[in-house]
Amino acid sequence: MYAVVAPAKLFRFLQNFQDAPWIPFFSGVLLVCFLLVSFVNLSVVDHQTSEDLPVRFSVLARDEVKASLFEIIDKLQVVSPQSILRTHLNEEPYWVYAKLSSSVLFNNNQMYFRSRHLVQSSCWRHDEQDNLIQLILKSNQGRLISADLNGKVDSLGVLCQFSFIGPASLEMGLQTGSSFTESTLDFERRQGFLEGVLYLMIGLVALAAIMTRSSLFICYGFWLFASLRLVALSEGWDHHLFGIQLTSAILPNARMMAMAMYFASTLLMLSQLFENVRRESWLGVMRALQGTSIILLLLALFSSYSTFLELLWPMSLLGAFVVVWVVVQYFLERRDRVAIYYMAAMIATLTGVVAEILAAWFDQTFLLQFFNSASVTVLASVMTAVALAEFLRNAHRQQQAAAQQIEAAHERLESVFDIAPSSMFTCTNRGQLLTYNKQFADYFLSRTGQPTFDFLQPQHLNALFNLLEQPGRSSRRELPVVVGEGQTRWFELVVSRDQHQLVGVVSDFTIRKDRELALQYQATHDELTGALNRRGLQNCIHTILQKRTASFTFFCLEIKQFTKLIGAYGVTVSDQLLKSFFTELYRYMNTQGEVARLHVDQFVVLVNQNETLAAEETFTLFLERLSAAPFLLEGRSIQVSVLATIVVQGMVDNVLDVMDTVEVSMQESGSKAKRNVSLEKVVFEQQQTRKLLEQSRTIRGLRDQKLPEGLTLAWQPIFPLDTVDGPLYAEALLRIQAKDGSLNSAGFLLEACERDGHTAFLDNWVLTQSLSFLTEYADQLQKLSVLSINVSPGSLNDEIFLQDTLALIRAHQPQAAKLCLEITEVGSVINLQAVQQFIEQVRTLGVRIALDDFGAGYSNFRYAIDLHADVIKIDGSIIKNICHSTESHAVTAAIVGLAHDLGCKCVAEWVEDLHTLREVKELGVDYIQGYLISPAVNCHRFLGLKSPFDLSQDSDRTRRIQEIVESATC
Repeated sequence: MYAVVAPAKLFRFLQNFQDAPWIPFFSGVLLVCFLLVSFVNLSVVDHQTSEDLPVRFSVLARDEVKASLFEIIDKLQVVSPQSILRTHLNEEPYWVYAKLSSSVLFNNNQMYFRSRHLVQSSCWRHDEQDNLIQLILKSNQGRLISADLNGKVDSLGVLCQFSFIGPASLEMGLQTGSSFTESTLDFERRQGFLEGVLYLMIGLVALAAIMTRSSLFICYGFWLFASLRLVALSEGWDHHLFGIQLTSAILPNARMMAMAMYFASTLLMLSQLFENVRRESWLGVMRALQGTSIILLLLALFSSYSTFLELLWPMSLLGAFVVVWVVVQYFLERRDRVAIYYMAAMIATLTGVVAEILAAWFDQTFLLQFFNSASVTVLASVMTAVALAEFLRNAHRQQQAAAQQIEAAHERLESVFDIAPSSMFTCTNRGQLLTYNKQFADYFLSRTGQPTFDFLQPQHLNALFNLLEQPGRSSRRELPVVVGEGQTRWFELVVSRDQHQLVGVVSDFTIRKDRELALQYQATHDELTGALNRRGLQNCIHTILQKRTASFTFFCLEIKQFTKLIGAYGVTVSDQLLKSFFTELYRYMNTQGEVARLHVDQFVVLVNQNETLAAEETFTLFLERLSAAPFLLEGRSIQVSVLATIVVQGMVDNVLDVMDTVEVSMQESGSKAKRNVSLEKVVFEQQQTRKLLEQSRTIRGLRDQKLPEGLTLAWQPIFPLDTVDGPLYAEALLRIQAKDGSLNSAGFLLEACERDGHTAFLDNWVLTQSLSFLTEYADQLQKLSVLSINVSPGSLNDEIFLQDTLALIRAHQPQAAKLCLEITEVGSVINLQAVQQFIEQVRTLGVRIALDDFGAGYSNFRYAIDLHADVIKIDGSIIKNICHSTESHAVTAAIVGLAHDLGCKCVAEWVEDLHTLREVKELGVDYIQGYLISPAVNCHRFLGLKSPFDLSQDSDRTRRIQEIVESATC
């Protein structure tokens, strides 16, 4: 029992020890003691003691001396001595001569040369016999190089040659042997202490980086190593690196690399500790400094020392400014102690720099006694470590707060798990239930705790776990379950998995699913009859085409003149008629294929082409039933007239082609149907439907403003009846040019544009092409007087088209006088006032206006007056019957009389024989147009054309036309 209790007590003791309130105070005391020990060991600088005797010396640069050593001494003796030499980055060797007296040399036999940037040195003792004896430089103590004079009292002076790098300075003096030994030991003690402290810190930081895998510790260790190398440079013992002696050739690059490393590591520490430097406002500055650090690292390898320093100093000033600004901004925003500690480290570093400057330039060493490079580096390292610790403590606090929030959320989740209205559960990877809430137990578990539905059995849950494959994956399934007497209930199962278990939510959404299925039915079925609607039919076709490329046969039915039935019997009876019609159609054809209602009075039956023959027999029986017996509705006997269309379609691979072919086929059959036939049947074979399919694809391209291939303009001449040698007149017509060069009608394209509302696009294209052609070939079309261009009512209803047309005509102003706009079906124009304003604007530009198809359609005499037309074109359906119909003859005479009374010219269209020509000539028609003169030809044939007769190859017909035109009117 005691063996069990003892470890628990030990664990509680350790936990209480960690939470003790005096731990921070005790840690602070240890830190202060460490700093005091560091200052005691590092703040005793190698300044001159009372026993040191400074020596003044004369200096000459090497480039000023080109002589022997004795001649150099003679020159130096006439140079005024000085107490200190400053090189100011000059790396040329210097000659130095110091005079000595025998009284001084008797006790002070060690001569020292203090300089931290000394790289090469040679010294000679000058005695009373005028001899020069080379001295042995006994030791290298960082800044201190010394020579033992061995009490030679006959020495007159010492001659030395020194080479420096960097901002070097040189001081010389004498001291006793014991003083020299003491300073050497002091230097070695300080060096060992500082290296030991910093290497220990680097080792601990490296261990922390390995344990925590944090880049922050790596950056701090990098900064510590760079700081150590800077201290070594400042103290003068950077000749060694990891116990390896650095040669004079490598030493400058090592020093430059140390300074570049310090610059780069400071930036890394800044970006790690202070998140505000990662903002967009600092992004450009930080990238510039990072680029500078890379440049400094490269210069440290390849440039000279002086060039490197000249770039380093301004960059260091800029970097110091950025560091100060970032830290101050961070502190003002966050009031965080990280900024305070880091600022303290910076102040310590700046204090050391100021102490070095005061000692070097003003010989003030008081501050340097306490804040030299060694002591300042330890202080800055410690304060940076404190800032790092504070940063980690803040991060730890944030993690604890996040963990507490997660724990609270987990507790809330557990409570929600129990009271949630949805059924929730967890299970093992083998499908065994682990936990579940009350709703799950009440609804999906039996009294023995076993799942009541098959999809919750362990084997199915195990299969789901394996199916998800990776942790974090989820799945949603809709599961129908048949319960009771054929009743189906729908359950939704949502599961997700982690490494070892599956989490699921089950809900019964039968009511929602039933509503969804009802909405789907309404979306795909006709509400009145219950037949498939357009979307439902498209879904059926899409389902078939997903499996394979297929061919179809459609049996289409249209109740003729259904609008009249509505007017005669009312809406209610008409709806009952549609229901009865569908019921009969479904009774005959439902076994053959899918029955759908496309429009109000149009039904289609989709049949697979393999079953066409059997379906056609059944369809014929249905048509016979319609002919044999009327529909009896509310005491009325209604006999319907039906247009039946059979569309045999070849292999297709998309729904759009299928639907378009059916639509176009029914329109074609409707245009060919007879009015007084109760039952009419039209069959479109594969070859015909293929042609209709190509037309439908062409029409579909217009919706994306893509013109069909081969679309071009053809001109048909308009012949004046008053002269045979007058100017040329023509009308621009749309044609589709085949590969063999023949011109085919584009009537289907015009009908499609009018039906789908693309007439403005097509009319704009015709107008643009025509004006461009007139402009390009203006010299060859000088005899052309008028070119007529059709404008449909759909285009006139488009305000944008009117504005674009006006701008286009203004852009081709020289050709506007040859332009005549033919307006068709003016009665379909919605805003007649806007059209009148448009006509007045183009008329001021020289454009003529013509009324096309006058006497047919919506055209009437009132529009000729309101629009002030220049030309009236008599509809061809009237002209072609003028020789056989007194009505056509009378209408033509009336139109001609009206035109002349209004001051207009009249044109007779569809003049195809000489008899018609004589008749319209006698009625006073001004111009004729038709195949008698010439069909529409390629517009390039009008280039240089003299007469429309040049387009004809029948000379006899040409002669007869000339005779009729030149004959006097009766």
